[in-house]
Amino acid sequence: MYLAAVLVLTISQTPLGSPLFFAAAAAAWLAYAATLARVGRESAAPKRLLYTAFALAVAFRAPLVFPRVGHDSDMARYVWDGRIQRLGYNPFDVVPADPGLASTHDEATRRMPSARVHTPYPPGAQLFFRLVVSLRDSTRAMKLALTACDVMTMIVLWRWLAVTGRNEWLTLAYAWNPLVVLEVAHSGHIDALGALWIASSAYWLARRRTALASMAFVLAVATKLLPIVLAPLFWRRVRLTDALGATVLLFLLYAPFTSARSIPLGAVPNVVAHIRFNGPVFKALADATSATTAAGTALALGLALAGAARLLTDRSNPAAWAVPMAASLACAPVIYPWYLLYLTPFLFTTSTVPILVWTASVTPVYVVWHLSRHGGRWIVPAWTMALEFVPVAIAAAWVLSARLRRGRADGSGLTAHPGIDSGS
Repeated sequence: MYLAAVLVLTISQTPLGSPLFFAAAAAAWLAYAATLARVGRESAAPKRLLYTAFALAVAFRAPLVFPRVGHDSDMARYVWDGRIQRLGYNPFDVVPADPGLASTHDEATRRMPSARVHTPYPPGAQLFFRLVVSLRDSTRAMKLALTACDVMTMIVLWRWLAVTGRNEWLTLAYAWNPLVVLEVAHSGHIDALGALWIASSAYWLARRRTALASMAFVLAVATKLLPIVLAPLFWRRVRLTDALGATVLLFLLYAPFTSARSIPLGAVPNVVAHIRFNGPVFKALADATSATTAAGTALALGLALAGAARLLTDRSNPAAWAVPMAASLACAPVIYPWYLLYLTPFLFTTSTVPILVWTASVTPVYVVWHLSRHGGRWIVPAWTMALEFVPVAIAAAWVLSARLRRGRADGSGLTAHPGIDSGS
Protein backbone atom coordinates (compact mmCIF):
# COMPACT_ATOMS: atom_id res chain seq x y z
CA MET A 1 0.00 0.00 0.00
CA TYR A 2 2.77 2.40 0.96
CA LEU A 3 4.81 1.74 -2.17
CA ALA A 4 1.72 2.05 -4.35
CA ALA A 5 0.97 5.45 -2.79
CA VAL A 6 4.52 6.60 -3.57
CA LEU A 7 4.26 5.39 -7.16
CA VAL A 8 0.97 7.25 -7.59
CA LEU A 9 2.64 10.47 -6.43
CA THR A 10 5.61 9.87 -8.72
CA ILE A 11 3.74 8.91 -11.89
CA SER A 12 0.96 11.48 -11.58
CA GLN A 13 3.26 14.31 -10.45
CA THR A 14 0.22 15.61 -8.61
CA PRO A 15 0.99 18.87 -6.77
CA LEU A 16 1.06 19.25 -3.01
CA GLY A 17 -2.40 19.68 -1.51
CA SER A 18 -4.37 18.20 -4.41
CA PRO A 19 -7.10 15.62 -3.69
CA LEU A 20 -4.92 12.86 -5.18
CA PHE A 21 -2.01 13.97 -2.99
CA PHE A 22 -4.15 13.67 0.14
CA ALA A 23 -5.43 10.25 -0.93
CA ALA A 24 -1.89 8.94 -1.46
CA ALA A 25 -0.69 10.48 1.82
CA ALA A 26 -3.60 8.89 3.70
CA ALA A 27 -2.73 5.47 2.27
CA ALA A 28 0.91 5.89 3.33
CA TRP A 29 -0.09 6.94 6.85
CA LEU A 30 -2.43 3.95 7.20
CA ALA A 31 0.36 1.59 6.15
CA TYR A 32 2.72 3.32 8.57
CA ALA A 33 0.28 3.03 11.48
CA ALA A 34 -0.28 -0.66 10.79
CA THR A 35 3.47 -1.27 10.67
CA LEU A 36 4.13 0.54 13.95
CA ALA A 37 1.34 -1.45 15.63
CA ARG A 38 3.03 -4.66 14.49
CA VAL A 39 6.48 -3.45 15.58
CA GLY A 40 5.12 -2.73 19.05
CA ARG A 41 4.02 -6.36 19.39
CA GLU A 42 7.05 -8.15 17.99
CA SER A 43 10.56 -7.20 19.02
CA ALA A 44 12.38 -10.38 18.02
CA ALA A 45 11.52 -10.79 14.33
CA PRO A 46 14.22 -12.26 12.05
CA LYS A 47 17.01 -9.91 10.99
CA ARG A 48 16.35 -10.61 7.32
CA LEU A 49 12.83 -9.24 7.80
CA LEU A 50 14.25 -6.09 9.40
CA TYR A 51 16.62 -5.63 6.47
CA THR A 52 13.68 -6.09 4.10
CA ALA A 53 11.84 -3.33 5.94
CA PHE A 54 14.91 -1.08 5.55
CA ALA A 55 15.07 -1.93 1.84
CA LEU A 56 11.41 -0.94 1.52
CA ALA A 57 12.17 2.35 3.27
CA VAL A 58 14.73 3.08 0.56
CA ALA A 59 12.28 1.92 -2.11
CA PHE A 60 9.71 4.45 -0.85
CA ARG A 61 12.22 7.22 -1.48
CA ALA A 62 13.80 6.15 -4.75
CA PRO A 63 10.90 6.92 -7.16
CA LEU A 64 10.43 10.39 -5.66
CA VAL A 65 14.06 11.47 -6.01
CA PHE A 66 14.44 11.51 -9.77
CA PRO A 67 11.53 13.53 -11.26
CA ARG A 68 12.34 17.07 -12.36
CA VAL A 69 12.37 19.69 -9.60
CA GLY A 70 10.10 22.68 -10.19
CA HIS A 71 11.23 26.30 -10.02
CA ASP A 72 9.05 26.87 -6.93
CA SER A 73 11.08 24.38 -4.86
CA ASP A 74 13.32 25.59 -2.03
CA MET A 75 16.08 23.58 -3.70
CA ALA A 76 16.35 26.29 -6.35
CA ARG A 77 17.46 28.67 -3.59
CA TYR A 78 19.84 26.07 -2.16
CA VAL A 79 21.54 25.70 -5.54
CA TRP A 80 21.77 29.45 -6.12
CA ASP A 81 23.21 30.09 -2.66
CA GLY A 82 25.84 27.43 -3.29
CA ARG A 83 26.61 28.76 -6.76
CA ILE A 84 27.22 32.35 -5.75
CA GLN A 85 29.57 31.23 -2.99
CA ARG A 86 31.70 29.58 -5.65
CA LEU A 87 31.63 32.88 -7.56
CA GLY A 88 32.95 34.76 -4.53
CA TYR A 89 29.74 36.33 -3.19
CA ASN A 90 28.47 36.27 0.39
CA PRO A 91 24.92 34.86 0.18
CA PHE A 92 23.89 36.94 3.20
CA ASP A 93 24.74 40.19 1.39
CA VAL A 94 22.89 39.64 -1.90
CA VAL A 95 19.44 38.69 -3.17
CA PRO A 96 18.67 36.66 -6.31
CA ALA A 97 16.49 39.44 -7.81
CA ASP A 98 19.45 41.86 -8.02
CA PRO A 99 19.75 42.76 -11.75
CA GLY A 100 23.52 42.76 -11.40
CA LEU A 101 23.39 39.05 -10.60
CA ALA A 102 21.29 38.02 -13.60
CA SER A 103 24.22 36.07 -15.04
CA THR A 104 24.31 33.81 -11.97
CA HIS A 105 20.93 32.28 -12.81
CA ASP A 106 19.86 29.39 -14.96
CA GLU A 107 16.38 28.17 -15.84
CA ALA A 108 16.05 26.35 -12.50
CA THR A 109 16.81 29.40 -10.33
CA ARG A 110 15.56 32.38 -12.36
CA ARG A 111 11.96 32.11 -11.13
CA MET A 112 12.53 31.02 -7.53
CA PRO A 113 9.80 32.33 -5.18
CA SER A 114 12.22 33.85 -2.63
CA ALA A 115 14.16 35.95 -5.11
CA ARG A 116 13.63 39.27 -3.34
CA VAL A 117 14.64 38.27 0.19
CA HIS A 118 17.95 37.47 1.81
CA THR A 119 18.74 33.85 2.47
CA PRO A 120 17.34 32.42 5.74
CA TYR A 121 19.79 29.51 5.84
CA PRO A 122 22.63 29.55 8.41
CA PRO A 123 26.30 28.94 7.55
CA GLY A 124 26.22 25.19 8.13
CA ALA A 125 23.53 24.87 5.48
CA GLN A 126 25.38 27.28 3.19
CA LEU A 127 28.56 25.19 3.25
CA PHE A 128 26.49 22.11 2.43
CA PHE A 129 24.96 23.95 -0.54
CA ARG A 130 28.41 24.90 -1.76
CA LEU A 131 29.70 21.35 -1.39
CA VAL A 132 26.83 19.86 -3.40
CA VAL A 133 27.03 22.52 -6.14
CA SER A 134 30.77 21.94 -6.37
CA LEU A 135 30.05 18.30 -7.16
CA ARG A 136 27.14 18.96 -9.51
CA ASP A 137 25.23 22.19 -10.07
CA SER A 138 21.63 20.96 -10.24
CA THR A 139 18.51 20.73 -8.12
CA ARG A 140 18.35 16.98 -8.70
CA ALA A 141 21.85 16.57 -7.24
CA MET A 142 20.74 18.63 -4.24
CA LYS A 143 17.76 16.34 -3.68
CA LEU A 144 19.95 13.25 -4.00
CA ALA A 145 22.38 14.64 -1.42
CA LEU A 146 19.57 15.41 1.04
CA THR A 147 18.05 11.96 0.54
CA ALA A 148 21.47 10.47 1.28
CA CYS A 149 21.43 12.43 4.58
CA ASP A 150 18.00 10.95 5.27
CA VAL A 151 19.24 7.39 4.72
CA MET A 152 22.27 8.06 6.95
CA THR A 153 19.88 9.25 9.68
CA MET A 154 18.16 5.86 9.47
CA ILE A 155 21.50 4.14 10.03
CA VAL A 156 22.43 6.40 12.95
CA LEU A 157 19.06 5.83 14.62
CA TRP A 158 19.34 2.08 14.11
CA ARG A 159 22.72 2.00 15.83
CA TRP A 160 21.52 4.35 18.61
CA LEU A 161 18.64 2.00 19.38
CA ALA A 162 21.05 -0.94 19.50
CA VAL A 163 23.53 0.88 21.75
CA THR A 164 20.79 1.87 24.21
CA GLY A 165 19.27 -1.62 24.33
CA ARG A 166 16.02 -0.75 22.58
CA ASN A 167 14.07 -2.61 19.94
CA GLU A 168 15.90 -2.06 16.62
CA TRP A 169 12.58 -2.31 14.78
CA LEU A 170 11.72 1.12 16.17
CA THR A 171 14.00 2.50 13.45
CA LEU A 172 10.91 2.22 11.26
CA ALA A 173 9.24 4.97 13.30
CA TYR A 174 11.60 7.27 11.40
CA ALA A 175 12.40 5.28 8.25
CA TRP A 176 8.75 4.73 7.28
CA ASN A 177 7.37 8.08 8.50
CA PRO A 178 5.47 9.54 5.50
CA LEU A 179 6.32 13.11 6.51
CA VAL A 180 10.03 12.26 6.24
CA VAL A 181 9.57 10.57 2.86
CA LEU A 182 7.50 13.44 1.46
CA GLU A 183 9.63 16.30 2.75
CA VAL A 184 13.01 14.83 1.85
CA ALA A 185 12.77 12.51 -1.18
CA HIS A 186 9.80 14.39 -2.65
CA SER A 187 10.44 18.01 -1.65
CA GLY A 188 14.13 18.03 -0.69
CA HIS A 189 14.34 20.22 2.43
CA ILE A 190 17.59 21.12 4.19
CA ASP A 191 16.07 20.02 7.51
CA ALA A 192 17.13 16.48 6.49
CA LEU A 193 20.75 17.53 7.06
CA GLY A 194 19.89 19.03 10.45
CA ALA A 195 18.03 15.86 11.48
CA LEU A 196 21.13 13.83 10.63
CA TRP A 197 23.38 16.05 12.77
CA ILE A 198 21.09 16.13 15.81
CA ALA A 199 20.49 12.36 15.66
CA SER A 200 24.27 11.87 15.42
CA SER A 201 24.77 14.11 18.43
CA ALA A 202 22.30 12.04 20.48
CA TYR A 203 23.98 8.81 19.36
CA TRP A 204 27.49 9.99 20.20
CA LEU A 205 26.40 11.42 23.55
CA ALA A 206 24.86 8.05 24.44
CA ARG A 207 28.21 6.43 23.58
CA ARG A 208 30.02 9.11 25.61
CA ARG A 209 31.89 10.30 22.54
CA THR A 210 31.45 13.81 23.84
CA ALA A 211 33.71 15.67 21.41
CA LEU A 212 31.83 14.25 18.42
CA ALA A 213 28.47 14.87 20.13
CA SER A 214 29.39 18.53 20.74
CA MET A 215 30.54 19.09 17.16
CA ALA A 216 27.44 17.41 15.70
CA PHE A 217 25.25 19.64 17.90
CA VAL A 218 26.97 22.77 16.59
CA LEU A 219 26.54 21.58 13.00
CA ALA A 220 22.83 20.96 13.66
CA VAL A 221 22.40 24.52 15.03
CA ALA A 222 24.39 25.93 12.10
CA THR A 223 22.02 24.18 9.70
CA LYS A 224 18.87 25.58 11.31
CA LEU A 225 18.61 27.35 14.63
CA LEU A 226 15.85 25.25 16.24
CA PRO A 227 18.07 22.77 18.17
CA ILE A 228 19.87 25.57 20.01
CA VAL A 229 17.30 25.03 22.79
CA LEU A 230 18.94 21.65 23.50
CA ALA A 231 22.16 23.23 24.79
CA PRO A 232 21.30 22.44 28.47
CA LEU A 233 21.36 18.70 27.67
CA PHE A 234 25.13 18.94 27.31
CA TRP A 235 25.73 20.64 30.67
CA ARG A 236 28.33 18.64 32.62
CA ARG A 237 27.94 15.77 30.17
CA VAL A 238 30.73 17.03 27.93
CA ARG A 239 34.22 18.12 28.92
CA LEU A 240 35.26 21.74 28.96
CA THR A 241 37.66 21.06 26.10
CA ASP A 242 34.74 19.64 24.07
CA ALA A 243 32.69 22.77 24.70
CA LEU A 244 35.60 25.00 23.73
CA GLY A 245 36.20 22.97 20.58
CA ALA A 246 32.53 23.24 19.64
CA THR A 247 32.63 27.00 20.22
CA VAL A 248 35.64 27.29 17.93
CA LEU A 249 33.83 25.24 15.29
CA LEU A 250 30.80 27.53 15.51
CA PHE A 251 33.07 30.56 15.06
CA LEU A 252 34.80 28.96 12.06
CA LEU A 253 31.44 28.23 10.44
CA TYR A 254 30.15 31.78 10.83
CA ALA A 255 33.38 33.74 10.25
CA PRO A 256 33.52 33.40 6.42
CA PHE A 257 30.01 34.86 6.10
CA THR A 258 30.45 37.83 8.45
CA SER A 259 31.04 41.08 6.61
CA ALA A 260 31.19 44.77 7.36
CA ARG A 261 27.58 45.08 6.23
CA SER A 262 26.00 42.20 8.11
CA ILE A 263 26.27 39.26 10.44
CA PRO A 264 25.00 36.01 8.93
CA LEU A 265 21.43 36.03 10.22
CA GLY A 266 19.87 36.42 6.77
CA ALA A 267 16.08 36.72 6.73
CA VAL A 268 15.56 35.39 10.28
CA PRO A 269 14.87 38.83 11.88
CA ASN A 270 12.41 39.62 9.10
CA VAL A 271 10.59 36.31 9.66
CA VAL A 272 10.22 37.02 13.38
CA ALA A 273 9.00 40.56 12.76
CA HIS A 274 6.68 40.07 9.80
CA ILE A 275 6.11 36.51 8.55
CA ARG A 276 3.28 34.39 9.96
CA PHE A 277 2.23 30.91 8.86
CA ASN A 278 0.52 28.21 10.91
CA GLY A 279 1.75 29.67 14.20
CA PRO A 280 -1.33 30.46 16.32
CA VAL A 281 0.56 30.51 19.63
CA PHE A 282 3.18 32.96 18.38
CA LYS A 283 0.50 35.19 16.84
CA ALA A 284 -1.45 35.31 20.09
CA LEU A 285 1.68 36.15 22.11
CA ALA A 286 2.90 38.72 19.59
CA ASP A 287 -0.51 40.42 19.47
CA ALA A 288 -0.60 40.59 23.27
CA THR A 289 3.02 41.72 23.69
CA SER A 290 5.46 42.00 20.78
CA ALA A 291 7.09 39.78 18.19
CA THR A 292 10.39 39.97 20.07
CA THR A 293 8.75 38.90 23.32
CA ALA A 294 6.96 36.04 21.59
CA ALA A 295 10.23 34.84 20.02
CA GLY A 296 11.97 35.10 23.38
CA THR A 297 9.19 33.09 25.00
CA ALA A 298 9.58 30.29 22.45
CA LEU A 299 13.32 30.20 23.08
CA ALA A 300 12.97 30.33 26.87
CA LEU A 301 10.36 27.55 26.90
CA GLY A 302 12.59 25.21 24.91
CA LEU A 303 15.62 25.96 27.09
CA ALA A 304 13.60 25.45 30.28
CA LEU A 305 12.29 22.08 29.12
CA ALA A 306 15.76 20.98 28.06
CA GLY A 307 17.09 22.08 31.45
CA ALA A 308 14.42 20.04 33.21
CA ALA A 309 15.19 17.06 30.99
CA ARG A 310 18.87 17.39 31.89
CA LEU A 311 18.01 17.10 35.58
CA LEU A 312 15.32 14.42 35.36
CA THR A 313 16.32 12.10 32.51
CA ASP A 314 19.34 10.26 31.21
CA ARG A 315 21.38 11.13 28.14
CA SER A 316 19.74 8.52 25.92
CA ASN A 317 16.13 9.62 26.53
CA PRO A 318 14.57 10.51 23.15
CA ALA A 319 11.91 12.73 24.75
CA ALA A 320 14.66 14.92 26.21
CA TRP A 321 15.70 15.72 22.64
CA ALA A 322 12.30 15.95 20.98
CA VAL A 323 10.09 17.73 23.54
CA PRO A 324 12.11 20.98 23.95
CA MET A 325 12.37 21.44 20.19
CA ALA A 326 8.69 20.60 19.70
CA ALA A 327 7.63 23.14 22.34
CA SER A 328 9.74 25.90 20.80
CA LEU A 329 8.51 25.04 17.31
CA ALA A 330 4.89 25.10 18.47
CA CYS A 331 5.49 28.71 19.57
CA ALA A 332 7.27 29.74 16.35
CA PRO A 333 5.96 32.37 13.91
CA VAL A 334 6.19 29.95 10.98
CA ILE A 335 5.49 26.20 11.15
CA TYR A 336 5.85 24.54 7.78
CA PRO A 337 5.40 20.75 7.81
CA TRP A 338 9.07 20.10 7.04
CA TYR A 339 10.15 22.00 10.15
CA LEU A 340 9.12 18.88 12.09
CA LEU A 341 11.92 16.86 10.46
CA TYR A 342 14.28 17.80 13.30
CA LEU A 343 11.96 15.94 15.68
CA THR A 344 11.41 12.77 13.66
CA PRO A 345 14.50 10.73 14.73
CA PHE A 346 13.23 10.69 18.33
CA LEU A 347 9.60 9.60 18.01
CA PHE A 348 9.68 6.01 19.23
CA THR A 349 8.60 6.10 22.89
CA THR A 350 5.31 6.67 24.69
CA SER A 351 6.39 10.14 25.79
CA THR A 352 6.83 11.28 22.20
CA VAL A 353 3.50 9.95 20.89
CA PRO A 354 1.94 13.47 20.76
CA ILE A 355 4.79 14.66 18.55
CA LEU A 356 4.46 11.58 16.36
CA VAL A 357 0.76 12.42 16.01
CA TRP A 358 1.77 15.96 15.02
CA THR A 359 3.85 14.66 12.11
CA ALA A 360 0.62 13.13 10.76
CA SER A 361 -1.88 15.81 11.77
CA VAL A 362 0.20 18.52 10.06
CA THR A 363 -0.74 16.96 6.68
CA PRO A 364 -3.94 19.06 6.21
CA VAL A 365 -1.76 22.21 6.11
CA TYR A 366 -0.85 21.26 2.53
CA VAL A 367 -4.32 22.43 1.53
CA VAL A 368 -2.86 25.97 1.54
CA TRP A 369 -0.77 25.03 -1.51
CA HIS A 370 -3.92 23.87 -3.31
CA LEU A 371 -5.92 26.96 -2.33
CA SER A 372 -3.12 29.32 -3.39
CA ARG A 373 -3.04 27.77 -6.88
CA HIS A 374 -6.72 28.73 -7.17
CA GLY A 375 -6.34 32.32 -6.03
CA GLY A 376 -6.49 31.76 -2.28
CA ARG A 377 -4.34 33.63 0.23
CA TRP A 378 -1.25 32.08 1.83
CA ILE A 379 -3.05 31.63 5.15
CA VAL A 380 -3.84 28.43 7.02
CA PRO A 381 -7.62 28.22 7.57
CA ALA A 382 -8.81 27.91 11.15
CA TRP A 383 -10.38 24.51 10.48
CA THR A 384 -7.03 23.24 9.20
CA MET A 385 -5.23 24.35 12.35
CA ALA A 386 -7.92 22.61 14.40
CA LEU A 387 -7.29 19.39 12.48
CA GLU A 388 -3.59 19.84 13.12
CA PHE A 389 -3.39 20.75 16.79
CA VAL A 390 -6.47 19.15 18.42
CA PRO A 391 -5.22 15.56 17.83
CA VAL A 392 -1.88 16.56 19.35
CA ALA A 393 -3.62 17.92 22.44
CA ILE A 394 -5.71 14.73 22.73
CA ALA A 395 -2.59 12.56 22.42
CA ALA A 396 -0.80 14.65 25.06
CA ALA A 397 -3.78 14.27 27.42
CA TRP A 398 -3.75 10.51 26.81
CA VAL A 399 -0.04 10.22 27.65
CA LEU A 400 -0.47 12.30 30.81
CA SER A 401 -3.51 10.27 31.88
CA ALA A 402 -1.62 7.02 31.31
CA ARG A 403 1.25 8.27 33.48
CA LEU A 404 -1.12 9.33 36.24
CA ARG A 405 -2.86 5.96 36.18
CA ARG A 406 0.47 4.16 36.31
CA GLY A 407 1.60 6.36 39.16
CA ARG A 408 -1.54 5.58 41.18
CA ALA A 409 -1.17 1.88 40.44
CA ASP A 410 2.32 1.70 41.95
CA GLY A 411 1.42 4.10 44.77
CA SER A 412 4.18 6.54 43.94
CA GLY A 413 2.38 9.31 42.14
CA LEU A 414 4.12 10.76 39.12
CA THR A 415 7.25 8.87 38.06
CA ALA A 416 10.48 10.44 39.18
CA HIS A 417 11.84 10.48 35.65
CA PRO A 418 9.13 11.54 33.20
CA GLY A 419 9.98 10.68 29.64
CA ILE A 420 12.02 7.55 30.38
CA ASP A 421 10.44 4.36 29.17
CA SER A 422 11.53 1.13 27.61
CA GLY A 423 11.06 2.28 24.05
CA SER A 424 8.51 -0.45 23.42
